[in-house]
Amino acid sequence: MFKIILQITSIFLLLITSVVAQNNAFNFIYPLDRSPVVTGNYGEIRPNHFHAGLDFTTDPSKNLPIKSVADGFVSRIKISSGGYGKVLYITHPNGYVSVYAHQKRYASKIDAYVKQQQLIQQKNDIELHLAPQELSVKKGEVIGYTGNSGSSTGPHLHFEIRDEKTEVPINPLLIYNVKDDVKPVLTNVVFYNTEDTTNVESKITLPILDKQGKLHAKKNKLTLSFNTLAVGFSGFDISNLTSNKNNIYEAKLLLDNRLIYHHQLDQISFDHGRFVNFFSEKMNGSKIQKCFAPTCHSIGIYKTLIGGGKIELKDTLFHQLELQVADEKGNKNSIVFFVKTTKLNGYAKKGKMPSVSCHQDFELKQSSIEVSISAGTLVNDAYINYPANTPKIQSSGVRFGNKAIPLMKPFKIALKLDDVINDKASKLVMTVNGDVIGGKFENQWLRAESKFFGAFNFAYDTVPPKIIFPENKNIKKSLAANVLTMLVSDNLSGIGDYHVYVNDVWHIAEYDAKSNTITCSFSESVSAGSVHVRVDVFDKVFNKSTLNISLNR
Repeated sequence: MFKIILQITSIFLLLITSVVAQNNAFNFIYPLDRSPVVTGNYGEIRPNHFHAGLDFTTDPSKNLPIKSVADGFVSRIKISSGGYGKVLYITHPNGYVSVYAHQKRYASKIDAYVKQQQLIQQKNDIELHLAPQELSVKKGEVIGYTGNSGSSTGPHLHFEIRDEKTEVPINPLLIYNVKDDVKPVLTNVVFYNTEDTTNVESKITLPILDKQGKLHAKKNKLTLSFNTLAVGFSGFDISNLTSNKNNIYEAKLLLDNRLIYHHQLDQISFDHGRFVNFFSEKMNGSKIQKCFAPTCHSIGIYKTLIGGGKIELKDTLFHQLELQVADEKGNKNSIVFFVKTTKLNGYAKKGKMPSVSCHQDFELKQSSIEVSISAGTLVNDAYINYPANTPKIQSSGVRFGNKAIPLMKPFKIALKLDDVINDKASKLVMTVNGDVIGGKFENQWLRAESKFFGAFNFAYDTVPPKIIFPENKNIKKSLAANVLTMLVSDNLSGIGDYHVYVNDVWHIAEYDAKSNTITCSFSESVSAGSVHVRVDVFDKVFNKSTLNISLNR
């Protein structure tokens, strides 16, 4: 009886999905034949970026068929060990591109095309740009199967819709008519002291309770010792078909019923992805979203900004502050506070004066270090600490700036190295805060680009990658299935390239950085009997390891 009810429920959900999917401005269908359970929404706060699309859960099943949301053509295909893994881009006649990432495998005609190109170029990680007539697809046509490739933490489909001309991803929940009449929920409201413009500090965090759909704080009247302030919040949004907690799309702040701040999470370009490091911060396990802007910003999420969203109270009377949040479907929630101050200090700059303006280019040239920071790299004017002119980079390296300062894009840095071991010069890499960022050594200078400030140093990567062929009881089964798996690792710069040859013939292989494995499937042309396998693995400074194994199948 339970199974019958479950089947009826599943059919009902699929019918809902089918009806809803057809009813949107673009007439796009959903990419999966199941109820649209969104486990990660557009604008969700991720490390160093905003989430650019929707994550559809596929658990507990893997390898679900993925369908093209509309007619179009496959315009781009990319396979990589990180990032989106196996991903497809489909361009549609309406001027938008749909993106389908972390696939297990492509559908037959696409898979055949990709493998042909991999064999011609003898490249495993590959990026292909296609003309409109090469691989056309119809609405609802299966284009691939869900998986866990690339930098994915579990089986799911990452789905995006991008503007074809600008390549900026738009918020799919503004297009699809998902059933949603559930209000967003606030969990905390934070009050910041902004009197020190070089060091904005959080001062008060108030937990918010949701009582029968209405938000309440234990304390809604606040008396502050400062009169310049700003607001942040943490919270979540859910829809009807799931209890999964997603990010909140929209926030407004009203002072005495006057709108002073408004943001909407939509049309965030990839160039602005790292703005998330200013927009949000972790506080006691919660992700706080700030309802105020930095000095430098060109990101379009801000719809209204009066005083940058910061507030200066001009008297010692109570003033009403209302924080409103909403989802893409217009469901709203709000909470009201009354604040006053006992002191009218205003904006009193404290601490060290900024040494780098976010509006201007910055150049530093010393005998042992050179730095170039272009305008717009910083979001605020900042004091950047760096050493006085020193004649030589010591073994401890050099510190430039604070790693906590968010950067919108990389800056250029060069270290002059006087005592380089000549036969190891090609193996030099630069590090920041212990992480390798690569670099190029030329005329005594090691040059690189970094997305972080902090402690810079150099290292020699002379150790080639390791390759281990795990001999175990399952080897016969693997050979019977025409599949071999090797374990690989590298001590410093990371895996750069890899090639597998079976009986001296190059074969397509796949590197999974999460599990540190290289998997190769034999072609049908490999006959039974003795098989010789050669595996070449290179790190990012071209140290090479080779594994030769002979097997019988």
